[in-house]
Amino acid sequence: MRPTKNLLAGLLFVGFGLGGLWLGRGLEIGTADAMGSGYFPRLVCMLAIGCGGLLAVLSLVWPDGRPEAWHWRPLLCVTAAALAFALLLRPLGLVATLAITILLGALAGPMLPPLRLAGLVVVLIAVNVGIFVLALGMPIPLWPAWS
Repeated sequence: MRPTKNLLAGLLFVGFGLGGLWLGRGLEIGTADAMGSGYFPRLVCMLAIGCGGLLAVLSLVWPDGRPEAWHWRPLLCVTAAALAFALLLRPLGLVATLAITILLGALAGPMLPPLRLAGLVVVLIAVNVGIFVLALGMPIPLWPAWS
């Protein structure tokens, strides 16, 4: 029997969930009334394990297609976008970092027309600034440190 897409995806979810539980093993769980720092991560990891296990079992009952060939461009572009966000947020501020991150992420798939891509950048920056800076009051710099 050859592995199918859903079986591999399910096993990946289970693996990430188990890895997350192991990495968060030292965090205090608490209770539903008084949640500790490990309560929500543990809950998410258990949900990932459950969903992955269900997906893997269902793939054995109803086999789906074979896995596709490996695509390097999306992997590299999404990884570069995540690294760019982590490395550029402090020196460039949220606005420029989000613009760079969105553009790197957009390279992972078929290119959007320039006007649509610019609109996406503007909307996502506005939403992120609205949520994290204005609504939640997080102390994230909006502009470069040298301005």
